[in-house]
Amino acid sequence: MRYQANCHITLQPLKRIGHSWPLPFLIYLLYSFLLLSIPGKSQRLLASSIIDISKVQSADTIDQSLFYTTYKKNGLADKDLSTLAINQKIPTSFHERIPLATIGKSIYLQFPLYNGADSAIQVYFFPGLYCKKIELFRRPYADTYASFEPVSKYADGFAIITMQPGEKSLFVARLDYTMTTITTLAPVVVKKDFIPYFKTRLLSNKTTVNLLSYLTAGILLMMIFYSIAVYFQSYNIEFIYYSIYATCMASLLFLKSYLFGTTTSFNYFFEGFFDFVIQMTGYFFYIRFFRKFLNTKEDHPFLEKVFKICGWIIVTSLVIFTALYIGKGEFGVINLVENATKQSLLVVSLIFIYYGIKKNDPLMNYLVTGQLFLTCFSIISFLLLITAISFSNRPNSILNDSLLYYQIGLVLELIFFMSGLSYKNKRDLIERIKERERLKLENERKEFEKQVAILEAKQQERNRISADMHDELGSGVTAIRLMSEIVKAKMKENTLPEIEKISHSANDLLNKMNTIIWTMVSSNDTVESLVAYIRAYAVEFFENTPIECHFNIPSRITSQDLSGEKRRNIFLAVKEALNNVLKHSQASIITINIEVNSQLTIEIIDNGIGIDLDRVRKFGNGLQNMRKRITSIDGELRIENHQGTKTIFALNL
Repeated sequence: MRYQANCHITLQPLKRIGHSWPLPFLIYLLYSFLLLSIPGKSQRLLASSIIDISKVQSADTIDQSLFYTTYKKNGLADKDLSTLAINQKIPTSFHERIPLATIGKSIYLQFPLYNGADSAIQVYFFPGLYCKKIELFRRPYADTYASFEPVSKYADGFAIITMQPGEKSLFVARLDYTMTTITTLAPVVVKKDFIPYFKTRLLSNKTTVNLLSYLTAGILLMMIFYSIAVYFQSYNIEFIYYSIYATCMASLLFLKSYLFGTTTSFNYFFEGFFDFVIQMTGYFFYIRFFRKFLNTKEDHPFLEKVFKICGWIIVTSLVIFTALYIGKGEFGVINLVENATKQSLLVVSLIFIYYGIKKNDPLMNYLVTGQLFLTCFSIISFLLLITAISFSNRPNSILNDSLLYYQIGLVLELIFFMSGLSYKNKRDLIERIKERERLKLENERKEFEKQVAILEAKQQERNRISADMHDELGSGVTAIRLMSEIVKAKMKENTLPEIEKISHSANDLLNKMNTIIWTMVSSNDTVESLVAYIRAYAVEFFENTPIECHFNIPSRITSQDLSGEKRRNIFLAVKEALNNVLKHSQASIITINIEVNSQLTIEIIDNGIGIDLDRVRKFGNGLQNMRKRITSIDGELRIENHQGTKTIFALNL
């Protein structure tokens, strides 16, 4: 229940006596005029309503009974409170946010209270959120000449007021707020028993936003663990930078929600100073992350310069901000530094977005999209903080909470960052696979070159040995044969059998040596060379024998490589087959058919008595040697007995 205290002065009409006014009446009239014309506080107070605290059931606002003014901090002594003109009504907008120009000053409130009960009553005075210091003064309501006496009791953001029965007092409260943009001025008197419920109701308006803040902080915590895990897998320093950024943002959101509305010194320190330090530290490492993640130093030199400048702006602003805070600088200057830094970051974000859109890099597109959302919602959050705009007319609506939009921007940026990271990991995986394949091919190439070099060395050594054999051994064997023939010619009919054997052995040795030399020369490692050598040998072998030798070979043989080992084994196997024909077949004709395609096929056909395969298997070492030679080079040997003997050699080329 509120009371209206009015001072009524009633003047009765007086009649003049004669033509002059009585002197006492004139003196009274002048005194009344002077009294009514003096503009004093007492008249305003008498015209204002008084809160009867005995009628307060739980909590009651005192706006209608209250006036306010501002004065510079520490600029007014307690004894001069009576001289301060406190005559402004509190704007309704102060209930949501105190203007920046007001926060840096001391706010003075003046309000009357009355205890209409027959016993003493204690109530709690609560001015608003983030009021870190309340100094309360009182004097008797009717005594305009009395000095204001301090009320020293102050606890947990509330000033305690105790009033005696029937007491009517005028109170002045000097308020100092935390230097932050989320302060409110909505003075309330609260009954002692209702304090816990009042605090709960005060914080209930932020319940939804706080839950979202905890959720976002939890998501960022998962990102911290993920970034650290990725770092220990790849040892890429950019993930440490991102984990520090995520830690700062998670801490900022968690502390904003957990400490909201609390009246601890740490909360005042956090809201007035430390939240900006945490945020800017996070952005500093976020910039470092971008530089490493996008490799701006090599791939994007322009962005590298922009990000370096941005890093220096953040460091400089933190130094200036800290110096001003410690030195208790003007809030307007501190707020200017903070806003200028945030606006600089906004400019850098816009530059990055424009550059990313222009570059159209797939990886950068993810980060640009995330940064675009973060920037847009950060602008909305920033405007809600520094202007009076709102998205809802309902008081304490979640749509008007600046922290909500900042969280939305963070979550969207996080989603696109994860998409970009997934793309980068996929791209890096493909690059690593390509690199492994390249290294594998490179190693195979080197191994191949090594083998080629070994083969070339072997071929050179073979050529050298064959040349030495031809020059040294060949000439010696030829000399032995020549001398044996000269001795035979001189002895005529008295030739010794040993001389004949020497001549025959020398001739045979010369043929074998020529075969070895032919095998060792690398320039002969072709199918064409083998066919030509077999033909020349067969013609010479059957030249002075009763057996006619016929050849069927392709008119043109494609150039295909054939190693010296394969040439040697095929030739020796063919040589053994020709020798068998001459010794055992009693044939008069031998036909040699050679086919060259994907397989080299050599058929030796005679018209002799045929071969006894059972007897050959039991006693013939020649056939076994032929089979071993062909098998050692993955070839195939078949012998058929049909109107003579047919020996077939087959080798896949």
